[in-house]
Amino acid sequence: MKNKKRIFTILISVIIAVLVVFAIILGVDIYKKQLIKSGYGETPNSANQYAKDVTMIQLIATPEKYDGELVRVNGVGNIEFEGNCISLSKEDLKYHLGNSLWIELGERTISYEEANQYNGEYVIVEGIFDKDDRGHLDMHCGSIKNISRYELWDVNLICHSIITQEKANNYSYEVTDYKDRILDFEDNLTSEPKRLCVSTDVVGISIQAGTGLSTNYARFFDLENSKISETFHYVLDAKDDYVVYADYRNGEHIVIVQEIFDKEQYYKEYKLENVSPVAADFVIEGGFNRKGDIKITYLSGDEYTKTDFTIVMPPKGKAN
Repeated sequence: MKNKKRIFTILISVIIAVLVVFAIILGVDIYKKQLIKSGYGETPNSANQYAKDVTMIQLIATPEKYDGELVRVNGVGNIEFEGNCISLSKEDLKYHLGNSLWIELGERTISYEEANQYNGEYVIVEGIFDKDDRGHLDMHCGSIKNISRYELWDVNLICHSIITQEKANNYSYEVTDYKDRILDFEDNLTSEPKRLCVSTDVVGISIQAGTGLSTNYARFFDLENSKISETFHYVLDAKDDYVVYADYRNGEHIVIVQEIFDKEQYYKEYKLENVSPVAADFVIEGGFNRKGDIKITYLSGDEYTKTDFTIVMPPKGKAN
């Protein structure tokens, strides 16, 4: 009888000990998850699985939906005295257009000195959104506090919305928006589609229909607003709101710059002088430089000399 009681007592003790250990482990796990949800990353300056992916436009337009939430957002970073912020675009930051959020780095992110190196570049930020704190002199549209992640953002990440496949020497592609709705699809292509990552929410597909730059065509997609552009030919570059392409029309060689989704907002033609005769690919290179202007290199004269032509772009919001 005594042995039975002793065995029973030991068994109960073991069960209690196991339950206590289990409770401690569970409690630590719950506490850890609560820390993570509040913005405390598992490792310094790392991605947080609980962060909610949002855009700058969503935070600015509907701040009440995200107040107090742990968010992940992309924008142009800036770290300086009384000027810490993340802006919708480089133009918004440069010209203080107001589309920005005040930011406060947390203890587990990078130092101010390291973050300062990314000024003017697109960064990815994770932290707690506060709709009421508008930062220094109430200049911003809210704030992101206790930031646990602040690092340079690879704009190519949004190209996950474009899926390309090869099968039996044919190619296909599919483009989906942020709500997984199919915006465009094409198959039986003889050349591999090229993915173009243009800006925070805009991607494109370029198809090479033949030999040479002049035989390409491209379409662009606004993944946030589910917009599809017209089809552009002889595309040289695309960035932010603009696409640059070349054309030969009525005996003239021209370069065109226009707003990707609405040419009524911006459309300019530039005539190239003394272009080399019988040159289908008369523009051999073109694109935006770091200042936001466009450099075009084309062939001129009978000796097909490489000639540079620069298009100075107006500040955003002042285009006409």
